[in-house]
Amino acid sequence: MLNWNLLAAYRGPAGPVSGENIGAALRLMGLGMLGIFIVMLLIYLVVYLLNKGTGRGNGKDDD
Repeated sequence: MLNWNLLAAYRGPAGPVSGENIGAALRLMGLGMLGIFIVMLLIYLVVYLLNKGTGRGNGKDDD
């Protein structure tokens, strides 16, 4: 695991900060960002498939 000795002396509002806490926070943040990316990709795919299925979204009038 990563060693974060620079913040070993820092005492935050919730108590002292250790390298394990920073590593866990970065891992949790990365998982959250990955989740957001996956949801955005799913929304894009649903919109794309709906546009393909209905024949809309090409910008041309079908009159």
